[in-house]
Amino acid sequence: MKCERIAFIVCLLLTGCASVEHFDKDAPPEFITIGRAEFFRSGPAQAFPPEKLEKERTLNVLKKDSGYAFVRLLDNRTGYVAFSDLRAAPPVAPGVPFDPVILEEVVEVPLPDFGVIPDEIPEKLRKR
Repeated sequence: MKCERIAFIVCLLLTGCASVEHFDKDAPPEFITIGRAEFFRSGPAQAFPPEKLEKERTLNVLKKDSGYAFVRLLDNRTGYVAFSDLRAAPPVAPGVPFDPVILEEVVEVPLPDFGVIPDEIPEKLRKR
């Protein structure tokens, strides 16, 4: 009976540890806040009120644990945000390769000289 309890407690402890998800510090995934999210600088149980992040704020998730994400803002401040207040950022659009224009294809059209006033007005522009 005692061994069963110990095995059960060990299973509970291992299950709790499995919920922590770490991300690469050099290339963490980008997320966006869904609405005005609460930003806790020292943890979700901090003694002072959290800062409010504006809607659509981009940030990097460094770790996910127990419903909160440890995040790094783009100004390098770190803190905690409820993971339910985040959504994955859209993927970055691939760059378009540079295609220089070949000079032979460019056709230059001379612009009219707008400083010169014509001597006579064309027939279709005359007032009747």
